Amino acid sequence: MNLERFTLIVESYGADPQQWPGDERAEALEFSRSSTDALSLLDKEAALDEHLALFELPDHKRSVQRIEKGILSALKPGLLEQLLNWILPDVDDLAHTLWRPTLAACMPLLLGVAIGLTLTDNNTYELSSDEELSLLAFTAAASEERSYD
Repeated sequence: MNLERFTLIVESYGADPQQWPGDERAEALEFSRSSTDALSLLDKEAALDEHLALFELPDHKRSVQRIEKGILSALKPGLLEQLLNWILPDVDDLAHTLWRPTLAACMPLLLGVAIGLTLTDNNTYELSSDEELSLLAFTAAASEERSYD
């Protein structure tokens, strides 16, 4: 056993020999009795151990909740998540947020109406007389079939 290894053991496991690794405990105890540097190191570590023993840990559950809350508040939701949070109604306040999914469902309809209105102004296509006769024949045949049913 040398001073470097003894220092590593004492700094890692503390001044209590019962906490030291079992296979090196006897050697470390013998080294601590024969070295003045080892004795001074043990005294310093014993004082540190006493100081650490006075330290009380806070309530575990509250600490974990506070850490989780801090981490979650630091995370900024992405654009898609913000959009979904806006569209989906809030269950606690359904009366005030139910219009959002309705609006989202009507948007394609409104877009289709707007596109249709813009396209009809440019449409100057007129049916020829043959096409009109074909359409009239189809509607006449369809109305006759309905009257027989």
